Amino acid sequence: MVVKVQSERKPIAIYDYTDEAGKILFQVCRYEPKDFRQRRSDGNGGYVYNLDGVRRVPYRLPELLKAPMQDFIYIVEGEKDADRLISLGLPTTTNPGGANKWKSEYNQHLRGRLVAICGDNDEPGRRHVRQVADSLFGVASLVRVVDLPDLPNKGDISWWFEHGGTKAELIRLTDAAPDFDPAETDAASPNLVCLADVESLPIEWFWFNRMAMGMLTLIEGDPGLGKSFLTLDMASRVSTGALWPDSNGVENRAPKGAVVILTAEDDLPHVVRPRLDSMGADCSKIVALEGVKIKDDEGRERKAYFNLQRDLPALRKAVQSQQDTKLVIIDPLSAYLGGKIDSHKDADVRSVLLPLVELAEQCGVAIIGIMHLNKNTGGKAIYRGLGSIAFTAAARTVWLVTEDQDDPKRRLFMCAKKNILIEPTGLAFSIIDGKGVVFENEPVTITADEALETASNIEAPALNQAKQWLSEQLPPGKSTTATEIYALAKEQGIKTITLKRAKKELGVVSYALSNEGKVQWFWRIDQ
Repeated sequence: MVVKVQSERKPIAIYDYTDEAGKILFQVCRYEPKDFRQRRSDGNGGYVYNLDGVRRVPYRLPELLKAPMQDFIYIVEGEKDADRLISLGLPTTTNPGGANKWKSEYNQHLRGRLVAICGDNDEPGRRHVRQVADSLFGVASLVRVVDLPDLPNKGDISWWFEHGGTKAELIRLTDAAPDFDPAETDAASPNLVCLADVESLPIEWFWFNRMAMGMLTLIEGDPGLGKSFLTLDMASRVSTGALWPDSNGVENRAPKGAVVILTAEDDLPHVVRPRLDSMGADCSKIVALEGVKIKDDEGRERKAYFNLQRDLPALRKAVQSQQDTKLVIIDPLSAYLGGKIDSHKDADVRSVLLPLVELAEQCGVAIIGIMHLNKNTGGKAIYRGLGSIAFTAAARTVWLVTEDQDDPKRRLFMCAKKNILIEPTGLAFSIIDGKGVVFENEPVTITADEALETASNIEAPALNQAKQWLSEQLPPGKSTTATEIYALAKEQGIKTITLKRAKKELGVVSYALSNEGKVQWFWRIDQ
């Protein structure tokens, strides 16, 4: 429904977005000069001009759901265009926010339907058409992209109708359009994007200042250190919308939704399910992708091992088949590259990971890949991942799981690459039978590079100097915060690994005190 308002700086049109029963969830207001704002009711007769906490739905949802199954559902760019087609008796919808804002949760309303997409004739419009087509491929029973003839630059379907286009011609163009197939591409040509058409967007966090939605994250570490436990802990939190372990009284929750798991090393009934149960997961929201069904040369169907190079469309279908998927776990990433991929060749790795990164962005999910470390010792943590550096290059963030050299049962979770992060802190955790992953409250202040340093690299004079210095900082009866000790040691040029070894040899005791919900750790030497 459109309400026209004539006074200046008031909306010239208000577009209602409703739920299945017709209840208004939010509105999009159009202004002149051309501008749009989204708003929701404040419950007191006024409006709040944001959609925080509001369910997003396609435009004219009740009419969309009532449309006959044999009719094409048209998807256009903008509410005005949608209303025009609906006035002609053509089932039509759009999404709030304009081009390139289609969300995967809209797909559920178009499952099994015939879909025709008509975009604006500009670069954002073409990218929007491809985004929607990719998202609906395998969900809708048929997807077609309808190219309107003679559209000028930035022209849309309303312009087309205003300049001689008709309903009958649109139906003819729809019937003649080929079925969309993402595997079919045109001959190579430059794909140029004007930066003036690129909208600056804030990062949508999966785990605040650690991992982002719509991006690839790597977690690296030696076998047996708990990387799989850690990702199942994340899956559990997502399935219930639980708090992240570093919340510390702040409302920092995992995005609640579904999880897709690919695991090549752990048995589902004996390992994965019991671990999730011990963590309190809602297993109805977690699915495992165990393989794909393919046809042999004689047309017979057989099961095959999942292969990222060949079966990425199947992963997209798996993500879209679950309502509101938030997380995909691939454990380990190297097991799913495909037999023809050399994991030590940059070009081979990029050919697999770039489409995976695009899938994460298009579906709006966080993808976490597990990687093992190479056998090199020393050097920076960012170069310790097994295989080509292209793995690290493709990921926006890389995290390291390593053993605490002073406590073999304690694990450190450290940032090795932080392109989109602002000075992230590390965390420490342990794996406890019956409870799963248990995090410590105190952040870990050392770096990933320091965590990988080995005690064998410490020379005796440096260790003796550190012991002498630490004894002076902690005379009998005095306690000092661990944070202060680390900071002072850094000023003295004492490496963290050397300080920790000095701490161990001197018998320094660590203990925690809580004040108003915040935990602080102290060091002292008992005499």
